[in-house]
Amino acid sequence: MSDYDWIDDDAFCVTFVRDLTPREALDRLGVEVFDGDDDEGDHEEGLVSARPAEGGTILSEWNGFAGTLPEVLVKLSSGTVTASVFRNVNMVASFVHYADGREVLDFDWLFPGDDASGAYLAERTELGLVGEEAEGDLPGALKLAERITGVRADGSSETVAAHCVFEHY
Repeated sequence: MSDYDWIDDDAFCVTFVRDLTPREALDRLGVEVFDGDDDEGDHEEGLVSARPAEGGTILSEWNGFAGTLPEVLVKLSSGTVTASVFRNVNMVASFVHYADGREVLDFDWLFPGDDASGAYLAERTELGLVGEEAEGDLPGALKLAERITGVRADGSSETVAAHCVFEHY
């Protein structure tokens, strides 16, 4: 988890995108893109930060949910794969995986229950994200996102390479 110290543990959305640079990922969303920390402090809501990572890009939002929206994930996953890990302050959580514009998996990683169906069942079971005894946790959800996408945070992920603002929040 030390590579993910920049995640706010209470409310966040983290989206892993394979094989795209931070700029390429944000450009797909059709919004104005800013480099690094330019104008970052001017926005309290809707800010999406793009971080370089091994194998692609990680988009992060503090108290945001853009990475769970189908209209965002369809664009980001075109020709590649994405996985988003979301939680808000009310303990609402989701894990959403898209491949080439289509949803593959969507489940509550925080309260996974014993639903033994869906994609990546072996991986979810191994990581404690399915089964009667499952108690979903953030490290398991992030590890699943890494395995599905091949994207992993590394030392460069602490630095925001680009960001944008979603005005529709």
